Amino acid sequence: MSEARDEDNWKRQALLKVYSDTEDCLKKMDDKILALLQKNVPNFKEKIKNHQAHLKRKEYFILVAGK
Repeated sequence: MSEARDEDNWKRQALLKVYSDTEDCLKKMDDKILALLQKNVPNFKEKIKNHQAHLKRKEYFILVAGK
């Protein structure tokens, strides 16, 4: 189970890095591109924040199946 937790943590950290890189990229975009992005993906900044908050939670769910 510890291996599964470690792998989950590694994946969460990798995804958080992607979101951080995305935010950095968004800061560099010009207003026209940002407006087009907002038109096609409404509330994208809020969605990014929500996903980051979800990834930062330290809850682990383990399902065990058997007979």
